[in-house]
Amino acid sequence: MSQVYSLAPLTTTGHWSFVALLAILIGLAVFIYFKKMPKVSKAVSIGVLLPMVLAFSWMFYKVNDSKLIVSSDTFTLEVPFYGFSLPLSEIDRAEIKRLDLKHEPDFKPNFRANGMGMPGFQLGWFRLANEQKAFVATTDTDKMVLIPTLLGYPLIVSLDEPDELLER
Repeated sequence: MSQVYSLAPLTTTGHWSFVALLAILIGLAVFIYFKKMPKVSKAVSIGVLLPMVLAFSWMFYKVNDSKLIVSSDTFTLEVPFYGFSLPLSEIDRAEIKRLDLKHEPDFKPNFRANGMGMPGFQLGWFRLANEQKAFVATTDTDKMVLIPTLLGYPLIVSLDEPDELLER
């Protein structure tokens, strides 16, 4: 039987970050549409911006529906664009713990290698303060959980109810 843990929904800061990003992209598209420029340049610019607006809108919609699923043999993280599964045998279950960046600053995501990072939302592959690579899916720094793997990198996620995972 699978255990499903919801990732923490976006905080107010995360919501406003997405709204600002989408407003900037839409504003840029409107500016390009009304700017005098060659039709080919205008079409290419709008052609690049439209998929970005759609992708970020979809991510904004799906991020609050993200979840961590632990079954008898797999560990699955369902997040927009970066979802993946690992065999449960690759998770160091004994070392899963709550993460408080005030007391463990080495685990703070510093540099984004492949992902998205903005105030209130981080998703993807990051380089931590301790120079270690990690997969990060965080929305709320008060609800973060460190999930070490046997593959040489940890997973850092914000769970809606982090203590539920720790109890099991």
